[in-house]
Amino acid sequence: MAGNLYVGVDYGRNNGPGEDSGARPWLREDPPFWANASIWLEPGITKARVGDPTFIRVRVSNRSGQIMKAVRVQTFLYPASIGVPPTFATSIKNNANPVDIPPGAGTNNPDDGHIVRFNGWTPQPGDLQGDGHMCLIANVYQSEDDVASPDPGSKEITATEGFNPNGEQHQGQRNIILEQARQQSISHSQPVNVNYSTRPPVHAEHPRHYKIMAEPFDFDGFSPDEVLVLSQVRDIELTKPSTKPPTDPATGPGTDPSIDPGTDPASVFGSDFGELVLKTSYGTERVTRAKSRMSFELKADGIPGRLGESFLRDEKMADVVTSELSVQIDPDAPVGSLHTFDLSLQDDKERIGSGLRVMILVTE
Repeated sequence: MAGNLYVGVDYGRNNGPGEDSGARPWLREDPPFWANASIWLEPGITKARVGDPTFIRVRVSNRSGQIMKAVRVQTFLYPASIGVPPTFATSIKNNANPVDIPPGAGTNNPDDGHIVRFNGWTPQPGDLQGDGHMCLIANVYQSEDDVASPDPGSKEITATEGFNPNGEQHQGQRNIILEQARQQSISHSQPVNVNYSTRPPVHAEHPRHYKIMAEPFDFDGFSPDEVLVLSQVRDIELTKPSTKPPTDPATGPGTDPSIDPGTDPASVFGSDFGELVLKTSYGTERVTRAKSRMSFELKADGIPGRLGESFLRDEKMADVVTSELSVQIDPDAPVGSLHTFDLSLQDDKERIGSGLRVMILVTE
């Protein structure tokens, strides 16, 4: 039996509650499940900085016709990784006080009763790992200690429970960036280093072979998740759609002024968008898909430096392998070109666990 509480992925679609009813898995990419608009940070929405107080917010939707009493919300933060997902023990944990959630999904009023507020989280230097990309997981539940009949399917995540943000309606995920200092432009004549963790499955009686794969995007246009991420980058504007129908044969879609920078990027979906435009010292450049090839070199203990080569997971390999992937793009790649690839751990049959989508944008 499905529960009444859920973390709506697309709240704000067309300035409304969205189309997410709590059914899982969420298969759409506008936005994808890992960009859940019901989870955000204040003041940065998807960005936090070491040393600066940050406040986690979670919107809880209630599809019953009555107030749900004593609803509890947990959040977990952990660095981005590939392979087996991180565990309860390795994450940064926060718990909010129990609250009563009214029916529906609520409004954009900051004092709305569906919004659960956490005490401030001030990131520490030790929280910054790799390039700062982190996963923020929220879990909504009721406890038998508080109510006689907890919401069906809801439960507290403990040391023995795993995360399942796209298979469980009571959970949600929002990927964020933790910054140490303001990001600087990258000289694309030098390799770009991508730091992450590789988590191979536990050693088995019969050792298995694995490989790290990088699969570049080579199609025209952008996927919804690329648009979502790029729209949050400083010096990029996402133009919003014209008031004219996008199928108007006389005028085409057209564009209006750019979307307000303070808008949550996850809320812009539900209609066509115009263009992604990069601001430069000499004007603007349209963001385009790069056509040139990339080369890769990996530094990770026990894993070959050349991607695609198999390696053995034995008892000597660490459960978490610190990994640095050096990516070289074409030195002549134009400003505004976007280089995207999916990084994953695979065996002979399939991808293992989660992967990473890496995007490199050429700036000045």
